[in-house]
Amino acid sequence: MVVYCAKQGVEQKISFEDFLSAMLSDYECAYACGLAARLLKLDVAKQTELSALKSLVEEALPKQMEELDFRIRNLFRLIGDYTLSGQENEMEEIKELIRMGFMEAGYDQYMG
Repeated sequence: MVVYCAKQGVEQKISFEDFLSAMLSDYECAYACGLAARLLKLDVAKQTELSALKSLVEEALPKQMEELDFRIRNLFRLIGDYTLSGQENEMEEIKELIRMGFMEAGYDQYMG
């Protein structure tokens, strides 16, 4: 149940044009980073730790985001603003959320 709540939390937060939200947990961050990795076409097969994946995503974020759809800008902003709690030590839920985000094709259309 935790994984679906985290997924829904991220999807709700990025859906508002007037961005006001922040991620609340490493669970949300795991889904967001998986989704961002997909959109940025990153290879996440070797990234088993959330901290490593978050760093990889942050390095790949585009410098200019004005042209991107607001949902994608919001997603990238969520990731950049979040500080990991450090309690992500190979938890199965974290791995599942990364996988769920990476497999989510619903936002591909917004990358242009």
